[in-house]
Amino acid sequence: MFNLKKFAGLLKKEWVLYRTWLFAGVFIGLMLSMVVPYLIRRFSVEFTMENQLSFAFSILVLVLGGFYSVLQFLASMRHDLKSKEIWLHSTSSIAQLVGVKIAFSLIGYAIFNLIFMSIAIYKVKEEFIGNFAQMFLLLLFFVAVIVMFQLMMFVIMLLFLAMNLQMKHFIGGFSIVITMFTFFISMDLWFKFTESDFYDKIFHHIGIRLTILEQIFPQSPSFQFGLGTMYVVEEVATIILVAILFIIATKWLEKVVLR
Repeated sequence: MFNLKKFAGLLKKEWVLYRTWLFAGVFIGLMLSMVVPYLIRRFSVEFTMENQLSFAFSILVLVLGGFYSVLQFLASMRHDLKSKEIWLHSTSSIAQLVGVKIAFSLIGYAIFNLIFMSIAIYKVKEEFIGNFAQMFLLLLFFVAVIVMFQLMMFVIMLLFLAMNLQMKHFIGGFSIVITMFTFFISMDLWFKFTESDFYDKIFHHIGIRLTILEQIFPQSPSFQFGLGTMYVVEEVATIILVAILFIIATKWLEKVVLR
């Protein structure tokens, strides 16, 4: 049964252990997105595109931040897997312990994205026509979408981590090669499946056009959002799939840990 007080305590523990990752990520990101473009302009008299370069570096930081958060999550998992007693003697289930790690990484990733998405939007604010509330809603929308995709990535990474640990017991270090190969093959098959007509016939039902959001977001003469349509059946199926994969991954991981 979910215990909010226990969850908060575990989340605080993650903060104590891995807050340095967040601080370091923000610091490096600020150096790349703001300090580096300033230094380039400072030492290059002919360079006059500091804002554009800062925007480009901010987008680069956002991309790198996705990989960085995955590394932080894997580092947290690796730390506990090396000390299995932490899980064996805990009153919380492995699903709860892993869930806290995912929640902490997602919160840190959301904060990271809020900071650098704000910088990116600020650097090209002249391209948008809208008030502060509209810009803020645009910022929250982008961050929410990115964090949702990152949640799916964490669950997938957890599943393949359990697979790697299981195989490592039988074939040793070569298991990482098999795991990576299986991961890329699985992703390729998944993308082909989602682009197929069969997928459309099953999941593309009860569509909700998102053009209404374009009316409340700031307008841009040079950029069109083109949000398209959200399908309720597809979104519900995705939520169910992520939940099932999380349960499978944590049960598999529990079996490996308790072996």
